[in-house]
Amino acid sequence: MFYDASTLAALNGKIESLPAVREGWERFAARMRTLDEEAIAAYERRLATLRERARELGGNKRFTLGNFARELSREAHRLAFYFRMTSEPRAADGARRLLLSICEEEAWLYQVGGGRKSDLWTADMGVNASLAFDALRSVLSEAERESISACLREKAFMPLYDDWLHPVKRIHALDTMGHNWWSVCAAGAGVVLLAIGDDREESDAYLHAVVEGLKEWFAYPGNVLQNKKGNFGAGGDYIETMSYLDYALSNVVVFESFYRRRTGDDGLLRGVPALEGVPDAYIATVYRSEDGMKTLGFGDVGDRDGCTFVWLRLGELLRRGEMLAFFHAFKPAPDGPLELLYYPSDLPSQPFPAGDRTSVLEHSGYAVLRSVREGRETVFAIKTGESWNHNHLDVGTFQLISGGKEFIVDSGYCVYSKPLYNSYYRQSRAHNVVLLDGEGQPPEMIEFGTKFEGSIPVALESPGYRYVLADCTGPYMHLYHRFYRHVIFADRFFVLVDDLHANRDGAFEWLLHYDGTMSRDGDTVRIANGGETLELRQLYPDRKTYATEQGYLSSFHRSSGKEDEFPEAEYLSVRVAGAADRRIKFINLFMLPGEDGARFDVEKFGDERVHAFRVREPEGGATSFYCNTLADGRVMHENSHIAFERIETDAFLATIAVDEAGRLQRVSLHNGSYVKVDGVCLFSSLLKCDATLDYRDGLEVRTFATAAAWCYVRCDGEATADDVRYDPNVGMYKKRVEAGVSRFRL
Repeated sequence: MFYDASTLAALNGKIESLPAVREGWERFAARMRTLDEEAIAAYERRLATLRERARELGGNKRFTLGNFARELSREAHRLAFYFRMTSEPRAADGARRLLLSICEEEAWLYQVGGGRKSDLWTADMGVNASLAFDALRSVLSEAERESISACLREKAFMPLYDDWLHPVKRIHALDTMGHNWWSVCAAGAGVVLLAIGDDREESDAYLHAVVEGLKEWFAYPGNVLQNKKGNFGAGGDYIETMSYLDYALSNVVVFESFYRRRTGDDGLLRGVPALEGVPDAYIATVYRSEDGMKTLGFGDVGDRDGCTFVWLRLGELLRRGEMLAFFHAFKPAPDGPLELLYYPSDLPSQPFPAGDRTSVLEHSGYAVLRSVREGRETVFAIKTGESWNHNHLDVGTFQLISGGKEFIVDSGYCVYSKPLYNSYYRQSRAHNVVLLDGEGQPPEMIEFGTKFEGSIPVALESPGYRYVLADCTGPYMHLYHRFYRHVIFADRFFVLVDDLHANRDGAFEWLLHYDGTMSRDGDTVRIANGGETLELRQLYPDRKTYATEQGYLSSFHRSSGKEDEFPEAEYLSVRVAGAADRRIKFINLFMLPGEDGARFDVEKFGDERVHAFRVREPEGGATSFYCNTLADGRVMHENSHIAFERIETDAFLATIAVDEAGRLQRVSLHNGSYVKVDGVCLFSSLLKCDATLDYRDGLEVRTFATAAAWCYVRCDGEATADDVRYDPNVGMYKKRVEAGVSRFRL
């Protein structure tokens, strides 16, 4: 049995010893006691009504019926589990009646198409009904056992096995029906098989197909012809949104524990490389808001409440105590059979990583920058990657959350059956991207996938300073030769530099979706939310027009989550008529909430070659930013040297930070091979790379290089590292850095 005597004894031990489990059990038990004869009869009447409507009207009524039948299977599972824990006859009778009611359905198939005989409803109903049946087996009559077992075999196992696993009959490969369908359906078939306890000759072959198939699903590498990426990246990130990872693993973890108990084989999820980084990916993609813990809004975020038992099971399997803290950030206590079952008994809870950090999920194409300053956490996240299915036409979009308030937001999603889902929420205009003549990514890309994806090629961080390069070009290749977003996050503000080169004449349109109210004074835009303000200085280009457009926020944004609620919201559109060479640089300075933007003096001083500005802080320090337009690839075979004001460089971006006395604090260059300040060469490399030179405590150098390279650095002190050499010919220290991120001190 799934809920066998040893399992229930262990759970009772957790109820006695762990306050969270005791609280969860008491809350769950109190709800189960309310499911009396009248409640069960109401369920049965509702099912009969929906069944008749679906028979008469079809269409979405089939989905409504399916969703209700699936929920009844969950309720039967909950009642059956409660019976196993308490021996309460009324719970057993209620679960039995619900189980027999859903077995009366003609078929557990509610999304017809493609020749399939099974779908996600088949799998989920099969799993819940099977666990309910397994728990009730001892109190069912022989006729009921035979009837329910036959139903589970005919309406769940065989359709699932035939569609997804049968070597001859199957119609699906790992490459079809999204990414989560395969694991949900195949693992669902496995749970049903174990629950009905078939002793047929072919059962071992069935079970082998499920186990080996799931191993292949975890390792699935993608498909070139289908424009389909692998399921998991090296960092544990899942190609669909993280809520869909919850769902994709939901039946898998149930099957794994049932299979382990039945066979003693613990090898299905042990040592799976794809799972090792999943906790880090989960943690990287959430943030604390005033409304509680939330998930970054990229794509179809989905419900994070339904499969939270997956987090607990992974925490136990991987011995990652952070997953307990992750769970409790969303829920005070476990709720329902699987959360209670999988709550670890001896896993010490570990807090989330705190402080400044950058997370790059290369497979998903996310970069998430976090900063904590004077107790305030600021989260900036940008998405590249693919656009298909649950990933919207949103490559390049970004979000900003500060002090728990959401200032720059993603429009989110709504119920998939609603017209606005395709006409607005999935389209580029619903996101913080740059359009050309109103066009974004091709709408059909959401169906046929992304041949050339966006990526995060560079991420470099040093104390108080982070840089990320987002390459958004691929998904917009019909519009742009270049679409790069450079992000510099520097303590109290961040800078977004958009480098675009259109492949035809047209008007550029820079979009910003926000939460709160927006006001504008010239090129200064202020977004107020909850008594705080994000100030945006639109520095370049010089000539532009502003407009507000009507859009929507997520259907589930501060609402009841009703299907027909679409909260209206304005968004900002910044338009530029075009450029003679079809090139443009949008440069925007964001003064973070919690700072008084009016106290920062911002001065522009660029020319046609260099877009430059300086931010003077209230305490007297200043940071100068330089964008070298000669380094945007316009003349590939010539160098991009500029000498401007204090700086000489061939970098695309460079910064100089000084304190109130004018002393050098930090110098950075991005995609450059040298930088000189006041005629003195501070950094040099044959390879264009990214580097920060921090002078606040000696000299710390951090680099991001695409290959191994020798770097030369000017320093008045002495080298402390053995692998740093002094070159007397140029009066500089040199060090060989490896590809990727390097760090050394002088």
